[in-house]
Amino acid sequence: MQPALMDMKQMLLIAVILVLAVILSHFARRAIGRYWLHSARRMNVHPSNYRIFKNGASVVIFTLALIVVLHLLPGLEKVGTTLLASAGILSVIIGLAAQQTFGNLISGIFIFIYKPFKVGEYVELNNGKSGVVEDINLRFTIIRNGENRRMIIPNTLVSNVVIINSDLKNTRVCNFITVSVDYDTDIGKAIKVIGKIVVAHADFADNRTQSMMEGGISIVPVRVTSLENFSVTLSVEAWCRADEASYPMKCDILLAIKTGFDEAGIRMASPVRKILFEEKEEAQQCP
Repeated sequence: MQPALMDMKQMLLIAVILVLAVILSHFARRAIGRYWLHSARRMNVHPSNYRIFKNGASVVIFTLALIVVLHLLPGLEKVGTTLLASAGILSVIIGLAAQQTFGNLISGIFIFIYKPFKVGEYVELNNGKSGVVEDINLRFTIIRNGENRRMIIPNTLVSNVVIINSDLKNTRVCNFITVSVDYDTDIGKAIKVIGKIVVAHADFADNRTQSMMEGGISIVPVRVTSLENFSVTLSVEAWCRADEASYPMKCDILLAIKTGFDEAGIRMASPVRKILFEEKEEAQQCP
């Protein structure tokens, strides 16, 4: 028995499916092209390296359209079912082979949803790496470190590490600075010199609450924290307005304290050893 001839409705439906496949492939290629062009600029990679993703999207769309068309053609339903089953098996194989890739995609989606950090924020990972987030895509998070190098980290790794986001809430950071002075030093005078230096810095931030101000808490707490053999250790809490400025601020304050102590005649501590010589008279023997 010969297959039944297609009627006009089936032919029209097949034509519509093919046209939709062409239109969908066109828009999918454009969307993927724009996305990867943006990522390529961030990663300094030529956009043509990602052409395989556009071609892959077209192949998937036209394959699905072909399967649907074969199901509509009289006598070719089994061929379409076979292709559909083969495509299912192939998708399982590809899924197992690209498990890590899909994991990165899912992690990237969760990063977009929950936003633990955003582009432009300074973050620090628990492995000691830190920098400014430059780009977040569905596969990688790109972080620019202090050496202006790009760290391209898979999203699955980003999702499984502890991240310190200094820009998430309060950007202020406390610098703990220790200074050792000689035992003959006027401690009160040294504390005043340190306080003036810290407050005068351009990046200094007053982190006291209203109750702390009313309680008379110093704007720059300086405390004696240790009495060593040759020195008195002073600890300073110098609050900085932003995390990225904390290290330069600490360096500036250390230099200014050394200069200020020299001008004020305050001696920095240094190891001192006292050597005692004991003279013994030789016993004189009697003749």
